[in-house]
Amino acid sequence: MGHSQVETEFKMERIVPYFQPIMNLQSNRVWRYECLARLLGENEHIFLPSEFLTIVEQKNWNIELTHHMYEQSRRYCVHRNMPWSINLSEKDLNDESLVTWLIRSHENTLTTLFGIEISHSTLKKHFAVVAHLNENCPNLTIIIDDVSTSCAILTQALKLKIQAIKLSGIMINNPYVDKKVLTELVELCKIDNTKLVAEHIEDKKTLELVTSLGIDYGQGFYLSSPSASV
Repeated sequence: MGHSQVETEFKMERIVPYFQPIMNLQSNRVWRYECLARLLGENEHIFLPSEFLTIVEQKNWNIELTHHMYEQSRRYCVHRNMPWSINLSEKDLNDESLVTWLIRSHENTLTTLFGIEISHSTLKKHFAVVAHLNENCPNLTIIIDDVSTSCAILTQALKLKIQAIKLSGIMINNPYVDKKVLTELVELCKIDNTKLVAEHIEDKKTLELVTSLGIDYGQGFYLSSPSASV
């Protein structure tokens, strides 16, 4: 479908959460779910974020989308006692009102049900904000996404006792990637007792490679496809 078709069918209330599990590869049990935004168009056609986020950007609805996804996923997850995370963008962390809202909503939370995912590149630019959230919301689960290398900022984040980092799919699936870097990340996470998650596990061969590297958590279509209900 073309962009004009997406624009015709775009309504904020039709953006719904889909949940993809992060699996413990040893026990084959779900650790938590990543909440993914999907747009349901006419005839229940599913649009991916790559197809509608440009509209969100144009209308400057980024923060509204974050609040919408949070509320939609919270309604589904909380009474099911289901741990879940939403993705925060650089614009989210740049918005003081959103950061304040997050802290007020979760500074006294007694459970670790709710979490946020932040890309590695965003962490580099907004480490102080992440540290601020971590300090004020001790039970907020923080996951660093799309990690492809180690760096000083990532090491600092691990010292904050964040809960997990996710390896970029290219780290696992690209045969030219230096496996030494992977080994270093595995060891870093073991030292700080941080979960290491391999993304984009799409076949048995990749799963076998991941487990052979000592990575205990994974996410991808081979394990489970995102679904609107769990």
